[in-house]
Amino acid sequence: MKAIVTGSFDPMTKGHCELVRLACEKFDTVYVVALVNANKKHMFTLEQRKEIIELSTKEYPNVIADAYDGLTVDYMHEKGITEIVRGVKNEQELEYENNLAKAMNEYDSNFHTTFLTCGDSVNGISSTLVRELLNDGKSIENVVHVNALDKILEFYHKNKN
Repeated sequence: MKAIVTGSFDPMTKGHCELVRLACEKFDTVYVVALVNANKKHMFTLEQRKEIIELSTKEYPNVIADAYDGLTVDYMHEKGITEIVRGVKNEQELEYENNLAKAMNEYDSNFHTTFLTCGDSVNGISSTLVRELLNDGKSIENVVHVNALDKILEFYHKNKN
């Protein structure tokens, strides 16, 4: 069965990696897709985010890294995906994600949402935190996957100039 994990992944964090790891245990193929969020100003380009995803998930043979500038539902139809995986950290996120799941299911009754909870060790890690650390000149090695660390730093310095 195919599933999708979506997000801005600006950049992908250890928290995202843990969600992907859990999804890989449940599904045959997991698409990890960076999306454009028109409400956000991204630090990394869509292609850079895809490359970071590839590096961060290369240990999982059942992951397909991708980037998409469109609606998740359209991507899911194109790829024949019916499962969407969402990470939830608390009750407020669960309520928000549950409302999104209902909307997705109304759009297409074949779509199902699987909610996964990651361990406490990664719950406080967000892309926003990584960007703040980068902008403050602090180390990000504890919050991003080791395979992507150098590339994130390279892209950050390239985009900053």
